[in-house]
Amino acid sequence: MIAVLLAWFAQDAVGAVPYQKLATRAATEAAMFDALRPGRAAFGDFWLLSPFDYAGHGKDDLARHRGPQDELARCVAGGPGPDLARAWPGKNGVEARWQNLGPQADKKIDLRVHERDKLNDLATCFVWTTIDAPAAQKLVLDMGSDDGMRLWCNGKLLVDIDVPRGLDPHAHRVALDLVAGKNHLLFEIAQGQGGWDLQVTTSQALSPQQDCALQALLDRDFPLTDEHRHWRAYTLPVPQDIVLEVGGIGFFADGTPIVCTRRGELWRVEGAYATPPVDARFVPWASGLHEPLGLTVRNENGRDAVYCVQRGELTRITDEDGDGAADRFACVSSGWGVSGNYHEFGFGPKFDAAGDAWVTLNVGFCGGLGKAVVPWRGWAVKVHPDGSLEPWCDGLRSPNGFAQWNDGEFFYVDNQGDWMATNRVGHLKKGAWHGHPASLRWRDDLAEGAKPPLQPAAVWLPYKKLGQSVADLALDTTGGRFGPFSNQFLCGDQTDALVSRVDLELVDGEYQGACWRVLGGLDSGVNRVAFAPDGSLFVGQTDRGWGSVGRKRFGLQRVVYSGREPFELVHVRATPTGFALETTQDIDPRTAADPASYAAASFTYKHHGDYGCPEQDTQRLTITAVRVLSPRRIELALEPLRAGYVHELEAAGLRSATGEPLLHPQCWYTLQRVPKAP
Repeated sequence: MIAVLLAWFAQDAVGAVPYQKLATRAATEAAMFDALRPGRAAFGDFWLLSPFDYAGHGKDDLARHRGPQDELARCVAGGPGPDLARAWPGKNGVEARWQNLGPQADKKIDLRVHERDKLNDLATCFVWTTIDAPAAQKLVLDMGSDDGMRLWCNGKLLVDIDVPRGLDPHAHRVALDLVAGKNHLLFEIAQGQGGWDLQVTTSQALSPQQDCALQALLDRDFPLTDEHRHWRAYTLPVPQDIVLEVGGIGFFADGTPIVCTRRGELWRVEGAYATPPVDARFVPWASGLHEPLGLTVRNENGRDAVYCVQRGELTRITDEDGDGAADRFACVSSGWGVSGNYHEFGFGPKFDAAGDAWVTLNVGFCGGLGKAVVPWRGWAVKVHPDGSLEPWCDGLRSPNGFAQWNDGEFFYVDNQGDWMATNRVGHLKKGAWHGHPASLRWRDDLAEGAKPPLQPAAVWLPYKKLGQSVADLALDTTGGRFGPFSNQFLCGDQTDALVSRVDLELVDGEYQGACWRVLGGLDSGVNRVAFAPDGSLFVGQTDRGWGSVGRKRFGLQRVVYSGREPFELVHVRATPTGFALETTQDIDPRTAADPASYAAASFTYKHHGDYGCPEQDTQRLTITAVRVLSPRRIELALEPLRAGYVHELEAAGLRSATGEPLLHPQCWYTLQRVPKAP
């Protein structure tokens, strides 16, 4: 593989166009775009002016003249553009000033930039950018906003819509009459509540193959973050006529990936393991499913059988005649209910050693609250080989992914929301209740109004510190082929387009453990993670309806370990007096023994019906002792240790024996049980 990679990079070309490395990634990318798309119009930086008062939808308030519209006189073709130094009186007396957002074409722009929510709701903002055209031309752009939008090009109003809606980057197709030289776009975006976004999708993007090749070269020369020096993320070139909103990933017996999409299609991905996968092909395998959000391939009697969870059933799909496309669809079980509520997602399956298929079921979403109006919503269930269904445990809200740990126990991830303080990893223990009360209506072992004991989170993932919408779990059984995190869970984050990891231990009968960031800067929201037979990690992505950062709206990436081992905390274990830290490399004894190298705090969350919960009862902890136990093991004594609290640990001063800092110096350990002293 290394020889193939070196041979490919030796070409240093994107198709027939030679690649030339310049001083920065942005400059190199811009020069390559110019070479690959000669004569293209070029977008400038995007600038934001926010916030201003807005009365709300249905009140014709977006059409009201606001002061910044006076700048339209300067935003004519060839004009100077708005006075970026000028301040404006904004919402609630806040002074609004222009702020540079940088290059934002073809990206979702999150306009909720204010710390106070009251400035992010019932407000409008202005966004300005320029388009430099080498010659007069008509440029067609797709664009959309959450919520209403007005758009002027060179002072002419082209879009004027004031409605509540989610972001659809293709909601408007707008033809711009550009003059040679500088052209101005000025947007005003209304905001009711919830998301507040803008996206301008240009029609000048590179072909998927060009994008794949160029991004691989840019990542080689200009890694997006230090993380990308240890893991390379290769973007598979999705054809422009395929909307690959990945709902599940599996692998045929020969290692070929197969993915299902939220639009009900299944695609066999050929050539996915090339580095980079410029010639990967998406071959149709099946279609017509109802939003499948999970996929597992099992070898049964020498034949690949694909299992998917649709909204209403677990389906077994096979290619009976061997022509490379599915032709038999069999319902294995439809033992749960579907009311038609948009939020009634179903996830899975994953199979255990007994051949049982595990499935997790979303609650519906009604009036801002989770509801289980039909059977087994908010539950994890097992489907036995005979198709019978066994309810297993409940209290789940949005259990978007689950997997088996080393000892055979299943764990799932849940999203922040009503009754869920933040993202969590939970142990799917028989009969356990994970906290959402909607599912309790399907129990027959409780008196009316009663609640069972609350199953504690095995790991809390602190909101925004480590993602915002956790999705999926994959156990690293690669034996080091993906790096130093064997037998730990990797999980995705759909909002922040990143991968994190979770390391569990069993203490006094309860699972608990630590979590860290692994790799960010991925193309779109991470919805599925799956290890391939070669030890690489396939990452399936989508942002529709859920929103995410990233340069794409959906896609598939393959993450490969570079072989360069990061200096990391590979394990954190609870002790009777604190925590034992284990590193991937030998440590510098001086910094390891210095209490000033470490900091710690703890906090907890409320279990309540509100949407999410900020950190509660935060307390700084005292490092009372540090012991260096071996070249890779340190023991910290802390006061006070608090059971039921998340302990935030930071080792910013720790260095390796070669002087290298930790790649990720911060982690969070959910301490449900303090170990007893031996």
